[in-house]
Amino acid sequence: MIKTCKKLIFKKIFFFLFSISLLVLLFSIKIRIFVLMQKAIFSKISAIVALLGSILLFESCRPEPTFNTDPNFRLEFSNDTIKFDTVFTSLGSTTLWLQVYNRSNRDVDIQNIELVGRENSPFRMNVSGDTSLVQSHVRLRAQDSLFIFVTVTINPDNETNSFLKEDFIRFSFNNRTQDVVLQAFGQNVHYHIPKRDTLLEIFCPIVNDIIRLPYSIAIPSDFVKTEKPHVIFGFLLVQSGDTLVLNGGTRLHFAPNSGLIVADGASLRINGSFENEVIFDGMRMDAAYRNITGQWNRIWLSPGSVDNSINWAIIQNGRIGLLVDSMENLNHPLIIENTIINNMQVHGIFAKNARILGTNLQVSNAGERLLSLIGGDYTFVHCTFANYFSAPNFFRNRASILLDTTSLHPVIRADFISCIIFGMLQEELEIRPTNTENINFSYCNIRTRINANNRMFQNCQINVNPQFKNPSNVNSDFDIAPHSPETSGVIGRGRPGPAGNVRDDLKTRLRPHLPTIGAYEFTEEP
Repeated sequence: MIKTCKKLIFKKIFFFLFSISLLVLLFSIKIRIFVLMQKAIFSKISAIVALLGSILLFESCRPEPTFNTDPNFRLEFSNDTIKFDTVFTSLGSTTLWLQVYNRSNRDVDIQNIELVGRENSPFRMNVSGDTSLVQSHVRLRAQDSLFIFVTVTINPDNETNSFLKEDFIRFSFNNRTQDVVLQAFGQNVHYHIPKRDTLLEIFCPIVNDIIRLPYSIAIPSDFVKTEKPHVIFGFLLVQSGDTLVLNGGTRLHFAPNSGLIVADGASLRINGSFENEVIFDGMRMDAAYRNITGQWNRIWLSPGSVDNSINWAIIQNGRIGLLVDSMENLNHPLIIENTIINNMQVHGIFAKNARILGTNLQVSNAGERLLSLIGGDYTFVHCTFANYFSAPNFFRNRASILLDTTSLHPVIRADFISCIIFGMLQEELEIRPTNTENINFSYCNIRTRINANNRMFQNCQINVNPQFKNPSNVNSDFDIAPHSPETSGVIGRGRPGPAGNVRDDLKTRLRPHLPTIGAYEFTEEP
């Protein structure tokens, strides 16, 4: 160490003397016109060189840093396994991160950080901007950490069920190795991709104008088998004369701004079952996306579509759950049963001049309204309309239910029987204008500022909290809390008597003679 220090001192002294000699040589050049300037420059440069020389002499004896070479030393990790949720084949995942800690008081020279599977691995890593599969001599300073970012892209194969892909990030240092496990479940899918430069022109009742949408054609036979999910880009169009049947276990996942359109003369029939529902959702399966609203567009039942029925479906995380547009032939209503429409950015159901028969529905958490009914004929029985929508920098200021009875689009009838209409606002029911002649609420629980003595309310509970289990925007549960029999405004207050086709609730529990208002029958939990 002493010899190394002496060598460094000699080098620094030589550099210092050389600098002084150079300054003297420059000064000896006699150009009179620059004499004054040269004196000023010489003075400044002399000071700088002197300072640099002092620093160099000072630094020459500082000991070189030593690395941690302890064979028992171990790195620490934020996770020992990086797990990706289900990843659709050919689609890249979101990015997950791993933090690597050096808890010792000395720097660590990590000889190699490598993906064990190298080129054959579906995973990719990024270490401080370097995306190499093997990275050598990564210095991790004492009491410091580094981030490694990981993604995965899985190639399709012949599997129908999800399958596991696995690899490791290996850290080699101090004659030892440590591994972090990488895991992802891959899922083969059917892709539906629109043709280029092919647009569907359709009138949208929400914006009252013609819009143009990219689309692909739905082939009904492609949906007979349910093992593989369907991923839709653009809009999937059910053509006139076709009937798209979706059986239990079918999953449709939509890219941003994508959706399903049922054309004039076409039909949609959803035939799910309890715990084997038909799923409509965004195309990201990562946990971070499970409660993100607005990931896709809508299900659109266009004017002239007929004999549409939805039974046991879960429709979530879009912009509009159902757009039911001008079903002028009221002999062909939309029948929707045992279905959840949840976490919509704008509307749960937007209907214009339509006829809807809805039973055992949960329509919950929408940024504007759960129901927008503009003209038409509607009956809802044992439904829960609950709005506790929240989003960053957003406050909902519209009532959850709108009944628009203008003369241009008169509401022929709107009957709500044994339904909950509740949410965070003081007013969750808006009737525009205030013509209630054909509107009836019987045995309902409603949050509203409308006078409870209004003739349209019959045997209703007004502004009495139903006591939901978890009325939040995340992991919501609109069953009735077990501790609430004395305080809830819904238990045993539904329309008495035989329940007909709503004998069972949304969890297939049998309703008694005096049922609970809403989609869920109250039961005492053990």
